[in-house]
Amino acid sequence: MGFFEENDDPFDSIVREFFGGAPINRRTSRRRNFVEGEEDDRNIDYIEDDSYVYLVFELPGYNEKDVLVSVNGKELEIEANKRSIEEVRDYLHQKLRQGIKIKKKLPGVINPKKFTKTLRNGVLEIIFLKNGDKK
Repeated sequence: MGFFEENDDPFDSIVREFFGGAPINRRTSRRRNFVEGEEDDRNIDYIEDDSYVYLVFELPGYNEKDVLVSVNGKELEIEANKRSIEEVRDYLHQKLRQGIKIKKKLPGVINPKKFTKTLRNGVLEIIFLKNGDKK
């Protein structure tokens, strides 16, 4: 669970009051809790349907051998370290050598043991099976 519960965000209530409309649904609330901040919004997508949660991460310059994805309890860990720099342009060496480490708390609605991952063209997609529609 995040800082704000489904209907506790004061800004959301002001916007609803001014523009009208229904309260924010649970899926939108879970997305907002997972994708935090401007950088996350640029590099992470959270998509949810009735059966699955799709997490999409931009990892430009990395391939499947460079990326390790693990789930420890309810925390997702992604670690990307470039193994071979030879085929990479000079200006990318430093950034790719630093690597990327991402830790995110997973929403309670997913089954952390049932996921698949694919990495193509620098886009990592992780698909989790949902347990049910819980908060």
